[in-house]
Amino acid sequence: MTEHGYSNMKKIFNWQVLCGISIKRAFILMLIAFTFLTAGTAFAETVSFQKEYTYQAGELDNKGSARVIAMENAKRLLFGEVEAYLESKAVIKNLQLTKNQATALISVIVKTEVIEQKWDKNTFYVKAGVSVNPDEIVKSIAVLNRNKGYIREIEEVRKKASGFLRRIEKLKERQEAGNAGGKTVGQYNEAVKILGAIDWFENGCVLVNSGNPQKAVEAFTKAIKLNPNNEKFYVFRGNAYGEAGNNQYAVRDITKAIKLNPKYAKAYVSRGNAHLRSGSYQQAVKDYSMAVKLSPKHEEAYCYRGVAYGALGKEQQALEDFSHAIKINPEYEKAYFYRGLAYAESGNYHKALEDFNKAVELNPGDSEAYFNRGRVYGLLGDTYKAVEDIRKAARLGDKSAQNFLKTQKIEW
Repeated sequence: MTEHGYSNMKKIFNWQVLCGISIKRAFILMLIAFTFLTAGTAFAETVSFQKEYTYQAGELDNKGSARVIAMENAKRLLFGEVEAYLESKAVIKNLQLTKNQATALISVIVKTEVIEQKWDKNTFYVKAGVSVNPDEIVKSIAVLNRNKGYIREIEEVRKKASGFLRRIEKLKERQEAGNAGGKTVGQYNEAVKILGAIDWFENGCVLVNSGNPQKAVEAFTKAIKLNPNNEKFYVFRGNAYGEAGNNQYAVRDITKAIKLNPKYAKAYVSRGNAHLRSGSYQQAVKDYSMAVKLSPKHEEAYCYRGVAYGALGKEQQALEDFSHAIKINPEYEKAYFYRGLAYAESGNYHKALEDFNKAVELNPGDSEAYFNRGRVYGLLGDTYKAVEDIRKAARLGDKSAQNFLKTQKIEW
């Protein structure tokens, strides 16, 4: 293959194409359509875990509340089993995760299945299980672990679940001891509703992470019905709408979240993402700028404001934002990726190559990084390395790389 095969690559490096190709898969915390990281561990078999839990109902319980409480306890046992298994394989240590962080990540990756359940008006018995492919869960946790903001969000939700479970137990004890006041029934029911909402929220996250955003919207909707004043639920449903291609509904949901909490920086980033996907770049910049104002060390806000600036033709401001994001988080792979695209756009191919090298180092499973590094090699005249990288991207499932190789009649 000659250099002529790459003669049309320069026109590919433009910000309109950049937004169309990359933004739709950019977020592991929020859009959660991620490229798996190839971890160093090698497991083959699927591992299954099962746990049983019998909840002794109290005076304040009915079948619905008993089921919610039993399921939460069963999930806690299951997540603990998975966490212990990963810890035995040194995964938790290698990724420098706390147990709480690991459990939170497991809660939004692993689907809990109800195997059996029984209610006899006194007890609710549930048998639940999870099946995990260790390779995939390790890769998923590794990828999600790079988004510290996402970890904080889901860790906070998991802590709330634990807190409401303790509150339910105390209210139940108070009722049984005869010390309950007139508000106890209402407080108990509200705590159960919120615990149920968290269960639906985590189900929604699992569905988005597994590539089913439309079903995730349904789960988040159930969470919102149970707890309509939780701003996080609207943001996550908005992100799921965006991942499903409905940016109008995404903006609507995230605007609701901002009304509930005007200082929620994450919401402004998410709404900026929706504006970015729909081509409203000025609106996107405004939202990212507000996020930066509220949270000056919000690397995502800087990174994606850089993309918006690039789409507006403000390449110097874009480069400054990408560099600032990297300064905040030197392991923020996507900032290197986008800065590499920005350097390529401006013709600085050697700097672009450095950034793509770093992006691949941080995430060896990122097909887009390989594909774009291959294009840069092509622009630099290194046909062999160009083809090798584009082949890697194709093998990782990148459709653009596959189509390019097909047109050149090159196998991968």
